[in-house]
Parts: sequence; structure tokens; C-alpha cells
Amino acid sequence: MSEYFTVETEPTADPNILEIITNHTLTTDGEEIYTSPAEGEVGTPLAQMLFLGVDGIRALRIDDDTLFITRAPDVTWEQIVDDVRDALRDFFL
Repeated sequence: MSEYFTVETEPTADPNILEIITNHTLTTDGEEIYTSPAEGEVGTPLAQMLFLGVDGIRALRIDDDTLFITRAPDVTWEQIVDDVRDALRDFFL
């Protein structure tokens, strides 16, 4: 595993959904889809950590090295991306 963790963001057609690409494998068990915080809070350890530790995530899809995050409209992407980056670093490194 790499000693550093990077994230790149890509906008999607929906302004409330953002693609976050990392330099780490996030899941090896296939795509994970959580359509609500309640689903995520009982999902994999990574999903639980993101839903419980990052304010504003409303839905989440995890696929290989990529997250697709749906945000609450009252939370900025800057806040979510910074919190996700920090949470992933703590989780993986």
C-alpha cells in the first residue's frame, strides 16, 4: 500500500453527486451501493466510517478505487471532499 493517499474529483451531470477517485483500492468485493445514511451505517466498515464521520453524505457508491457521493444540498463540496480525504487517510494509513 502506498504511503500517501490522493483524491481527485470529477463532477457529474448532477450537481449533488461527485465522483472521487483515489490511488487506493477501496473495495475488492464488487460495487457497494448505499442509498441512505441508514443503509451506510450498517454497511462495510468503510461505508460506516464515511457516513458516521462525514457530515452531508446522503448516498454513496463505492466501486474499486472510486466513490460516488450524493450530498445534502446545504453542505459544500469543499467541506465534504476535505472531510472524506482526511477520513480515508485515517482509515487506510
